[in-house]
Amino acid sequence: MTIWVIAWYEMLRILRMRYVLIVQFILPLLLIFILGSALSNAFKVEDRSLKPVEVDIVQSDKGSLSNQFQSFLAEPEIKKLLNANPVSTRDEAVKRVKAGESEFALIVPADFSTKVITGQEAGWEMILGKDYDQNLIAQMTLRSFLETVNLIQATALTADPAAINMMKSQAGNAFQNPVYPASYVRLGKLSNSDAAYTATQYYAASMLVMFLLYSGMAAAIGLQSEKEVHTLSRLNSLPISNLQILLGKVLGNTGIALLQAFVIIGTTTLLFGVDWGHSFLMLFLVCLMIIIASMSLAILAMCLAGSTKTISMIFQILITVMTFLSGGFSPLPDGLLHKLGVFTVNHWGMQGMLRIMLGSDNSIIMHHVWTLVAIAAGLLIVSLVVYRKAGYHE
Repeated sequence: MTIWVIAWYEMLRILRMRYVLIVQFILPLLLIFILGSALSNAFKVEDRSLKPVEVDIVQSDKGSLSNQFQSFLAEPEIKKLLNANPVSTRDEAVKRVKAGESEFALIVPADFSTKVITGQEAGWEMILGKDYDQNLIAQMTLRSFLETVNLIQATALTADPAAINMMKSQAGNAFQNPVYPASYVRLGKLSNSDAAYTATQYYAASMLVMFLLYSGMAAAIGLQSEKEVHTLSRLNSLPISNLQILLGKVLGNTGIALLQAFVIIGTTTLLFGVDWGHSFLMLFLVCLMIIIASMSLAILAMCLAGSTKTISMIFQILITVMTFLSGGFSPLPDGLLHKLGVFTVNHWGMQGMLRIMLGSDNSIIMHHVWTLVAIAAGLLIVSLVVYRKAGYHE
């Protein structure tokens, strides 16, 4: 009963602070509105017509593959993507790309066909233009021809001389009857639902996770300030233990964090039209695990840091880095940073919320929930071990 009384008065104390209402309740809603509105176009999933790439081609190869390459460029599906312009020299092609007269250049060496047929190392030189998207279209389109060339070369490397001679005679037929897909890009979906998440949904999940972690910082600063202003010694004069004081204050901040989650979810639903899905139990579990992890970090920071400034600095750096690595500020492409994001609380919390929004299968959602449970349990155990050694006293 003593713990719940402390928790109740801790909640009342926090709610009387104006800056708490601004930082923990108003600021996340403002960020969700600004980011969701400003970046809405970046999250639209729609078919886009591709502009043909102006490609200069220096065709020095006169071997068996040169005619097939020209047939490839003449295909209707390829002509929708590439406008091939023959150029005599490499220097001229480079000059045209630099001047913006063409968007991409391809240099085919004179011995390309011979090296491919005989299984030697062969390659093209691609000169990129200024437009990243146009470069990507040209590279991906030309790669479809190179895949067949690679197959011919792989056969040459593994075949006996008789097979190589047969392959040379048949190489001219390699591109006679090509089958090209109607589209080189097909849009997929993250779930069976007809809807994809919007920018507002994305940043609602991101900001909710981030500010639930900031509730841990508020708890840690509150616990540390009790020692700095010497009110903890007054509380110790009462017939209650330090553990009861700690648990009461942590539970009070947990209640504020749950209220914060309820306000953010409710307000974004009513005012911004955010669809949080229909699995509110799963959403509650995700929020609860994030809060437990946040409060565990608060206990660790309070026990290990020596001042409120140190606690604030630690939390600011930790939350900012985790939010960035999880793609909370902007979705990250595949790579090292994306892989590092898997080791953050933000990643599993945010992805779990997005899966709930999209109506994914319960097995996929539970995978994220159980991972959060493991993270929260691990941090809680570590925080309790550190508390037993460091304690909560002045």
